[in-house]
Amino acid sequence: MELDWVKAWWPIVWAGVLTVVQVIQILLSKTYARREEVEKVRRDMDELKAQVDAMPTREEMTKLTLELSEARGDMKELRAHIQPVEHLAQLLLEQRLNENK
Repeated sequence: MELDWVKAWWPIVWAGVLTVVQVIQILLSKTYARREEVEKVRRDMDELKAQVDAMPTREEMTKLTLELSEARGDMKELRAHIQPVEHLAQLLLEQRLNENK
């Protein structure tokens, strides 16, 4: 008698067990990330760390800023020295153009 009950209800019990297992898997898949996704995020983080490590430090940026400001000062000084020469070149050009007329 008991064996007949197991034969009759076994497919329904098995379907119920499989349904519960699948529901648990669906809930877990929504809760936890997949291994592939975690690996992708890990690779992206490694790339970002490499980019951050390649960036200049604060001290290097400060040195670069100072060198740029020194270069600007040097260029202004050179401009002051070049202006008289440029003026002479303009006068010579005007003289040449006036001679050709």
